[in-house]
Amino acid sequence: MEAFFSMTQRPRGVHLCGNPDWDFLLGQDLDILSMDIYSNGEVFASYAASIRRFLDRGGFIVWGIVPTNFEPFEKESILSLEKRLEEVWTRLQDRGIDREFLMSRSLLSPATCCLVNPDGEKTVEKAFKVIRHLSESLREKYHFLG
Repeated sequence: MEAFFSMTQRPRGVHLCGNPDWDFLLGQDLDILSMDIYSNGEVFASYAASIRRFLDRGGFIVWGIVPTNFEPFEKESILSLEKRLEEVWTRLQDRGIDREFLMSRSLLSPATCCLVNPDGEKTVEKAFKVIRHLSESLREKYHFLG
């Protein structure tokens, strides 16, 4: 992986839908880590020390919080997704990562790039709209988000 990154221009980023060895991945020379936090939030939050080092090095985390699979998408709302994301952020804050700092190094995205839904790409398109509304809601709630 290091050899591959050495041949890649910056910013260097990775997106993962699964649940890898987070210590290993957060220790790589990455600028952006995008992940499916919708499915992996509880596990990811247990790696607070590695997350802090990654952020302190200037890394950004892309929180894939909106499911793109049809059935889970239909069960969620802006409020439920906001709560789910804030629960992860609270766990990280409880482990010593300042929430304002964390959020300043954060972006939002759909959880996965699922295009195998019965409705084709429609749920994915809806997920991007939900991301925009979720971002607006969080910016309003946390005034320090510029």
